[in-house]
Amino acid sequence: MAILLNSNITTNTSKSVQDVMQPYINQAIDFNVKSKSNQKALKAYKEAIDKIYRSINAKDEDSIILNSSTNEGVTQVFLSVYLKYILTGQKNSIILSQRASIDELKAAQFLESQGCRVHRVPVTIDGTIDLDILKEYVNSKTALVSMPLVDDESGVIQPLEEISNICSLVDAPLLVNAKDAIGRIPVDIERSKVSFLTFCSNNIEGPKDIAALYIANDAIELVPTAFGLDSEQGGLRVGIKDIAKVIGFAKALEEATDALDFEIEDIRELRDELEEKILQIDGVYSLAPWALRVPTVSIFAFEGVHASMLMDYLAQKDIAAYSFATFSNRNFQRVSLTKIANLDDSLRHCVVGFSLSIHTSKEDIEQTVEAIKSGVKEIREISAKCKETK
Repeated sequence: MAILLNSNITTNTSKSVQDVMQPYINQAIDFNVKSKSNQKALKAYKEAIDKIYRSINAKDEDSIILNSSTNEGVTQVFLSVYLKYILTGQKNSIILSQRASIDELKAAQFLESQGCRVHRVPVTIDGTIDLDILKEYVNSKTALVSMPLVDDESGVIQPLEEISNICSLVDAPLLVNAKDAIGRIPVDIERSKVSFLTFCSNNIEGPKDIAALYIANDAIELVPTAFGLDSEQGGLRVGIKDIAKVIGFAKALEEATDALDFEIEDIRELRDELEEKILQIDGVYSLAPWALRVPTVSIFAFEGVHASMLMDYLAQKDIAAYSFATFSNRNFQRVSLTKIANLDDSLRHCVVGFSLSIHTSKEDIEQTVEAIKSGVKEIREISAKCKETK
């Protein structure tokens, strides 16, 4: 069986999620038809929506729009802000982190090409947003502040309450990407003033291609990305819902939030064991402070070991890790973790991460450590021989 240590990218759909979805898969469900089967589906759907609201402690008067991905939610908020505020001249800028997700960076890049002013706030050496610089940028002309709650690569948790307080001083809308926070840390929108929050199902053992966009009751009105009936999620999204996926999403969220009470500490212990043993290898650097990371993630730079080679080696051992260093160069528009850590620039291509789940076992960690040790040794030997022949 494969050892999956890339849970921040994707996860299997759990058996319990599959079970609750099964009665509704491939069913022709139309809530306008009052048949017994449709009424049963409607009851299950409403219960699922309640669970989705409770997973982030949302209020009834707030809205949650179901969509296909966090990317879709981010895009809808960015475009709405542009059309309502920036194009009309009411406001002139958006703010995001230099470590924002690729979704946010691409959306910001597009708006920038349309004449919007974009401020990219640097992060400190520990990977958190520089609050002093954020304060300098946020003002009455700020149309949107967009921040990840957890860095999708390093696992570093951002100071949401402080960011929220800064935005509140000038009533700047705040969009929070919580994709990598759900199931790793508590997500409670009651603790902070958040206008929008995106989260999804694919990395919490839920079904793929379903996500949610939370909209605070007093948030700016969003523009539909496709026009339909007002009865379809307030007119903000159209199309027949996949009821099975909605129910599966809710179940995955319920299990992920329940796991925070017990299982998450077991994961932290295994993560720490993995990290301690990997750092015993010469020329390996941890790229994020232990105390500021979610308990599932370890991220390293392996000197003299290109990320793609180590990823391939681990894959041959049936171990799935993750590396943003293997993405195309255009995605290096966001500042690298190695630069933040003041390491040699060549190490930006040597970064590999490991994201554990509640199914990770001690045996998985032991096998992974041995595979990393042998892989690093072999790759460095090959690299040394290549240099000798030049």
